Amino acid sequence: MKLLITRHGQAEDNVAGITMGQHDSALTPLGVEQAHNKALALKRLPYKIDCIYASDLGRCMQTAKIISDKLGSIEIIPDKRLREIGFGKNEGLPYDAIPKVEGGYMQKRFPGGESNEIMATRTIDAINYIYDASSKLCVLIVTHSGPISAILASYHNRDLREMLNEKINNEDIVKLQINNRLAYPAYKKEN
Repeated sequence: MKLLITRHGQAEDNVAGITMGQHDSALTPLGVEQAHNKALALKRLPYKIDCIYASDLGRCMQTAKIISDKLGSIEIIPDKRLREIGFGKNEGLPYDAIPKVEGGYMQKRFPGGESNEIMATRTIDAINYIYDASSKLCVLIVTHSGPISAILASYHNRDLREMLNEKINNEDIVKLQINNRLAYPAYKKEN
């Protein structure tokens, strides 16, 4: 499966420094422009996108719709497993207001939310479902930075914790060739 992955365009809460997670925020004018630019870049690729899977959150669906419209109304399939990590009680707070937890949030859940391990597991479950359904197709995924890090950690057999620190920006398009189901990403456990 040819897998293309992109992050939603810039959202209002990104600019304001607000933790979104599964809380939603509309795209900024720059975010809309980024989605249009990604569509133009995708249009120049030497292969045709067969379908788009997107996180069901508005910022991803809005980005996917802009891309779909520019590419000729490609089917968009919303999938809640592609959502950003659930920050629980921390959603809507400024980034610097999120409390630090000894050992981090890799296995420990955010209060009322998820851990990075839970987010990564559901993301890879979604990718494997998409692979099983679309192994001969070219698929675009529109999602968030956390799930993209999980996919890349699995694909490149890298530490999930390290990949979460190497976020892709709102303009990037990642191109992968998936020939098998992906394994859950590994991470170094804290001592």
